[in-house]
Amino acid sequence: MTVRSPVSVRRLKPTPTMSTTSTIAASPTATRATTALEQVIAAVSGARKLRLVMLDACRDNPFQKTMQRTIALKLVSKGFSNIEPEAGFMVVYAAKHGETALDGDSRNSPFATVLAREIRQPKVEVRKLFDIVRDDVWAATRHTQRPFTYGSPPGREDFYFVAEK
Repeated sequence: MTVRSPVSVRRLKPTPTMSTTSTIAASPTATRATTALEQVIAAVSGARKLRLVMLDACRDNPFQKTMQRTIALKLVSKGFSNIEPEAGFMVVYAAKHGETALDGDSRNSPFATVLAREIRQPKVEVRKLFDIVRDDVWAATRHTQRPFTYGSPPGREDFYFVAEK
């Protein structure tokens, strides 16, 4: 699995109620407190059919205030960088590259709220599901957050979370 990042390793920072993502320059603190996105993607690489990673994450850098000011910091201050997964992988983010995802006003983020509602719908193919989620989050956030999907599952098969009711 090759995931390209021109600046540094993408890191996921778990929090008690949600995950925060960021692209951060190499830092001992960051390395101990986070998990590399590439490790998460590698964990699903053994799946035989659908290789899917969904990230409901703000895509900002939680270490920005404590990191030493460098050129690298300027490159990672807004948004989690692009990723180009191999064929057969889908990586779905709650926000598009260069944007940050909202936490929302309720228990769940706008992305999680829409995804939890739509994932239960029968006979909605996975590509269509994430198109619906994108459109509904975009509308719910008044055009401030746009989920984005990188990559795609194998093209000759359809994938469903709920096949029939």
